[in-house]
Amino acid sequence: MKKLSILLLVLVIAVVGCSKGNEQKSQEVKGEIEVPQTINANKTVSIEVLVTQGNKKIKNADAVQIQVEKEGYINQEMIDAKHQGNGAYSTDYTFKDDGEYTITAHVTIKGDMKMFTKKVTVCKKE
Repeated sequence: MKKLSILLLVLVIAVVGCSKGNEQKSQEVKGEIEVPQTINANKTVSIEVLVTQGNKKIKNADAVQIQVEKEGYINQEMIDAKHQGNGAYSTDYTFKDDGEYTITAHVTIKGDMKMFTKKVTVCKKE
């Protein structure tokens, strides 16, 4: 009888542990980088990051920083993005040259940092 009780207890703990893991996975932090469709060199644009966790918009991230790197170059500079409301964080940026760029958003929530990237093309100013 004791062995049966212990076995049932272990099974209950295993089932509860597995269900919590699935719940946390669906609540993963996500970041979507938004920029204008057309970006011209030497023109300031707004880079926005929408930060969500499940269906909830994150309004209190520890930090949201933007890193912009031109293809073939390394840029260590991080620009702080300010919270604009409804989980949106943004900053203004001027792309100095035309070419391919990678925008990386570094989002820190409760000490856990996630990175999200988007590639964009900057055109010469017409």
